[in-house]
Amino acid sequence: MLTLFNIFPQMASGFPFALLLCLSNGLLAPSCYGQTSCPGSCPPGWTQFGSRCFSFNFKGKSWTDAESFCKSKGGNLASVHSEEEHVFLRDFVNQVTGENKQTWMGGFDSVKEGEWMWSDGSTFDYKHWGPGQPDNHRVAEHCLQMNHHGKWNDNLCPKILPFLCSKNL
Repeated sequence: MLTLFNIFPQMASGFPFALLLCLSNGLLAPSCYGQTSCPGSCPPGWTQFGSRCFSFNFKGKSWTDAESFCKSKGGNLASVHSEEEHVFLRDFVNQVTGENKQTWMGGFDSVKEGEWMWSDGSTFDYKHWGPGQPDNHRVAEHCLQMNHHGKWNDNLCPKILPFLCSKNL
């Protein structure tokens, strides 16, 4: 009988259990979510959607530190350009965290209030704001947070939140 213990006999005895745990909790997400073919492949720890790779980072950082971290990995905080991408990212965060966890994305309006931009330089051509958002509460919210009741919210950039990085294939 073929089991994970037979397949990985040379590895530590906890490996098969850890693998099963990750698979059952959705921590190992499919690399081509919703796609019929995969034009390339993402590095380990990244998940493909379309022509980009995404990585969810549990360890919270400020928006600026999260952007710097993503750049150090060859990307930026994630930008969103369609309803399909938004749904994928919302579901991806839910899959790896088990909830609609508040998450930094790459949007910001700190250059000019009300003019939202993506940190990767792409066009801000899609929006999914919650009701009454962005509101620049206390004239201090300039960074985009996803999953404010399943929608987007502007928030204080120094706030510590988990975040999504993205990079092109």
